[in-house]
Amino acid sequence: MKQYLFAVAIATFALVACQREAAPGPAPEPAVVTPTETTDPAAATDATDVVDHSSPAGNVVAFDTKGFAGTFGATGTNLDIAADGTYRLSVHAESANAELETDGTWTVEADGQHILLDPNSKADADRRYEIVSHDELRAVDGGQSLGREGTGK
Repeated sequence: MKQYLFAVAIATFALVACQREAAPGPAPEPAVVTPTETTDPAAATDATDVVDHSSPAGNVVAFDTKGFAGTFGATGTNLDIAADGTYRLSVHAESANAELETDGTWTVEADGQHILLDPNSKADADRRYEIVSHDELRAVDGGQSLGREGTGK
């Protein structure tokens, strides 16, 4: 019996001694955020990353919210976009001779070419704007273009 235990102990020791430490493999690639396809723009209101679909890998491109934040306007409309993802929109209603104000959150859509204004009041409709340039937004519904304050647009 001693010989059997001795043989088992030697075999166990040999197995433990022969095991090599696993070599570290390559670091895992960072996860790529890929939005799901949707026909409802309101479903994508919580986007924080923009996916660059022009690159073969679909790499995530950071959107500079601080650099984009500012005040955009046109006759009768004023849109304040804050770097923290909030907005305040004021529109002058000629028919009522009143200022209509909404506030809420804004996000960049997955295509990186549009922003979505999601109002805090669900009685108000979402609004989409095309990012024409760093200094100009155009309402997707065919409305007016808004220029960045101080740029003369």
